[in-house]
Amino acid sequence: MDLNHLDKYILGETEEEIFCRSDEENQKITVAMIQQAELHLDLLSRDFDPLVYDNEECRDVIEDLALRSRHTRIRILLHDPAKVSRRGHLILQLGKRLGSLIQFRRLADIHKSVPDTFMIVDGIGYMHRPHTDTLMAKVNFKDRPGAKKLLLLFEKLWKDGEYDPNTGSFII
Repeated sequence: MDLNHLDKYILGETEEEIFCRSDEENQKITVAMIQQAELHLDLLSRDFDPLVYDNEECRDVIEDLALRSRHTRIRILLHDPAKVSRRGHLILQLGKRLGSLIQFRRLADIHKSVPDTFMIVDGIGYMHRPHTDTLMAKVNFKDRPGAKKLLLLFEKLWKDGEYDPNTGSFII
């Protein structure tokens, strides 16, 4: 994939399905998509993918989204937030600073077998890795049915998600 032409992918307009394979491609597409978000970001990750999300560029676009509107909703669901907290992560630090503007939950034990990692932006665009052991991701900036399918799964996982005592000061 040509990272120099990411500006041709417009959230809510570009229906082309693309695939990314490397941490750099995942990170650049993540930033490009979140940068275009208007209100909602829902993210499921095993270890909050440090090569994708733990960088200043990603932190900055998530902060911009969080502060954009009082109607903004950012929800991050992690398999093991205690591990992420011990390792340190810029987005967790941002969540601590911004309080309730970014919500975190731990994936319930009954859902630990879910292998997916995904990000849904404004209910229309998504990045989906069906297996956490690879960086191969399917991305679409305009696929409402695909985003809806992932969002239904996310809603179920979020509803069953749990408070994590290891990172309780900012995991809700």
